[in-house]
Amino acid sequence: MAYITSVGLVRVNRNYHKSPRDLAFEAASKALEDVKLDTIDYVIVASSLTYLQASQFDLAAYIARELGVHVKSAFTVEAGENSGLAGAEVALNLIRSHAAERVLLVGVDKLTEYISNRTYKMIQAIYDTESDAVYNVGHAGPMALLMRLYMDRYGVDRETLAHWPVMMHAHGKENPYAMLRFAVTPDKVVNAMPIAEPITLLDAYPIGDGAAAVLLSSDDQGGDHLARLTEVYSSIGFQSIALRDDPLSIEAVGQIAREAGLSPDSIDVAEIHDSFTITGILLLEELGFAPRGKAAELVAEGAFTKGGSGPLVNASGGLKARGHPKGATGVYMLAEVAMQLAGTFPGVKADSPRKGIAVGVNAHGSSARLAFLEAL
Repeated sequence: MAYITSVGLVRVNRNYHKSPRDLAFEAASKALEDVKLDTIDYVIVASSLTYLQASQFDLAAYIARELGVHVKSAFTVEAGENSGLAGAEVALNLIRSHAAERVLLVGVDKLTEYISNRTYKMIQAIYDTESDAVYNVGHAGPMALLMRLYMDRYGVDRETLAHWPVMMHAHGKENPYAMLRFAVTPDKVVNAMPIAEPITLLDAYPIGDGAAAVLLSSDDQGGDHLARLTEVYSSIGFQSIALRDDPLSIEAVGQIAREAGLSPDSIDVAEIHDSFTITGILLLEELGFAPRGKAAELVAEGAFTKGGSGPLVNASGGLKARGHPKGATGVYMLAEVAMQLAGTFPGVKADSPRKGIAVGVNAHGSSARLAFLEAL
């Protein structure tokens, strides 16, 4: 296992005046405030769009140099929207193999460098560029099909599904690092600007920039820690909903949930990938937190929030309200769960949590990762 020793977060926002390196430096500096720089062995940077948005390769080396750390190695990890947790997987394995005693993981992505239509074209690269990214119906299109199928199959009405973004905004409103810090109602969600019927603007994540940093250490480094990172499970699957046996099943997530032995009572706090309302709902069911077809109803009844049944889910506000700076998102999740387990999260807090997970997905399921954390 590895220990999460410190974290540094930048509020997700439209940081037009800051470069990816500025954002990464800000987050990393916070994580390293009380750390001797000569004790860090590796710097890993997780980013999915920096190559396209900032035309920069070997980003980790430049960030390490600006931080003033002299490390064995610095390199960048790219796994689309799953880059952050892929970086955590690499960091954990470096510590497990005794190749490193301390690893600084930094996630950063900037989505506001260009006008929206150019940014959306770049984001297409998270999909299969030989199929779905060429012939597609937009980012929200497949999710709209899944939401409609979910409503028809399980008899769930549109207003019931609207309670997911309501819960995310209620959580995000209390998180100082969230991009969208305001409350919404089910009526506002349903009647917001349509994107791809039945999905509206308030069902989708906002475009923003962000950076998060996590320092991982071996136990023999001593000092205070926030939480233990005991495992990072990973799997791959079909990202195209047309190729799945069941379009409403994200097989890669189901695989890692079974491998991790999850149950509704085994986890106290979770940060999960909810790029759209339907994604969050499907992940609740794929992780075993809700029966098939019942997650939306449970959310509407108050589950998965403080005082409700099940684990506290997305106390950060999730991708929906905290924001989704792509490659950085998994590092945000890791930091948020670690702070929950340490009792230092600045927003909605779980009650004495002992176990937590961070779950990331790329596209519609080409890869999935689950980081399992425990309180000290």
